[in-house]
Amino acid sequence: MTNINTEVVLRKLLDNIAKEHNYKDPNVNVRAITTAGANYSSVLYIVIISAPKKEELQLFAKVAIVGKVARSQLHLPLFDIERFAYKELLPAYEKIQDKNNLSKEKRLVWPKFYGCNQNLYEETIVLENLAIKGYVTYDRLKSVNWGYASKAVETLAKFHALSIAYGEENPTQYAELIQKMKVKPNSLDKMAGTLDKLTDMAVGVIKEENKERLKQYISKEGDLKNITTLYQSTGIIVLNHGDYRPSNLMHKMKDDGSLDIIPIDFQTISANSPVHDLYYFIFTSSDEEFRRKYYEQLLDHYYQQLCRALRNLNLDSEKHYPKKSYEKDLKEFVRFGLFHGVFSLPMITVDAENAPALHGEDGINCVQNIKTSDLYLERLNGIVNDYVRWGIL
Repeated sequence: MTNINTEVVLRKLLDNIAKEHNYKDPNVNVRAITTAGANYSSVLYIVIISAPKKEELQLFAKVAIVGKVARSQLHLPLFDIERFAYKELLPAYEKIQDKNNLSKEKRLVWPKFYGCNQNLYEETIVLENLAIKGYVTYDRLKSVNWGYASKAVETLAKFHALSIAYGEENPTQYAELIQKMKVKPNSLDKMAGTLDKLTDMAVGVIKEENKERLKQYISKEGDLKNITTLYQSTGIIVLNHGDYRPSNLMHKMKDDGSLDIIPIDFQTISANSPVHDLYYFIFTSSDEEFRRKYYEQLLDHYYQQLCRALRNLNLDSEKHYPKKSYEKDLKEFVRFGLFHGVFSLPMITVDAENAPALHGEDGINCVQNIKTSDLYLERLNGIVNDYVRWGIL
C-alpha cells in the first residue's frame, strides 16, 4: 500500500499550473469529492485557482491511488495511457477535426487539459471542471434510456472514426501504436484466480432454470485462453475507449432539448474491434427491459453514426468498415457482453459503502470478496436471459 498524501501531490502541480497561467499570489482552493462507488483508481478533487484581476480557474483533478500489487496485475499502464491521450492523441484528433472544418455538432469534445504529474505513485491529471458548465454524470445504478444511449453511441462512433482517420494520416505511427495498445495474450494470467472467483459468484446468483446453461457455457468458452481471444481481433482494429459507460461520461441537456455527451476518462484506451466498446457500453449500462426494446436498434444506430462520422472526415465507410464486417464482428464478439456481465458488473453495480479499494495489498484480488448488490443479481440475470433468448446459452 502506498502512503502518498494525494493533496500535497496535487498542490505541487497546481502551483505550477497557476504560474503557467500567470496567476500571481494565487489562492488555491482544493476540495476532495466522492463518486459514490463510481471510481476506484484515483482520489478526485474540485479545484478553484483565483488571483486579483484574473478569472477563476475551475478545475477537476484526480490523483492515482492504485497500489503496487494492483499495478502488477492490470494489463494496461492506466496513467501513462491517459497522459498520452491528453498530451498527444487527443490533440492529434483535434487537428484532424480542424482540417475537416467540422462544426461544433459534428466534433468529438473532451475536457481541456491543464497539466499532469507522471511520477510513479503520484500520477495526477488536471482538467477543466465540466460541472461548472452544467455537465453531470448519469446515475450508474439506473439503466440508460434511449435518448441517453443513442447519444452515447453517437459520441462513441466519433471517437472510433477519429481513430480510423488518425490511421489514414499516420499509417506507420498508427500501426506501431495499435501494436503497443493491443492486449497481450498472457495479460490476464495474474487475474486468473479473481476471474475464477467472479465466475463462481455469477453462477451462484443465476436463477435455477439457467444455472446449468451458464455453467456449461463458461466451462466451454470461459477459460482464460478463450477469454483472451476476445481481445485478439482479426478484423478492423481501432483505438477503443476501454471503459465506455455512464460513470466515465458527462452529459448536459442543451437549450434545444438535445443531449450533449463528453467522455472524461481515457485510462483504458486499447486496440481492438470497435464492437468491444459498443458491447461493453450496452451490457454494463442497460437492463434487460431496455435491451428487449432497443438492442437491435442501438446496434444499427451505432453503425449509422459511425458511417456518418467517417463521411464527416471524408472517409468511405465501405472501405474502412463495411456493414458485412461490422455484422461479422458483432457475431464473433457477442460473448463479450456476457463475460462483462460476469466480470465487470460486481464492481459497476456495487453499493458505495462496499466499493473495493485498489491501493491495498490484495490489489485487484480485493474484488474476490466484494459484497455484491441486489442490482448485480438483477442485471446479471437479465443478461443471461438475453443470451438464452438469443440461443447462445
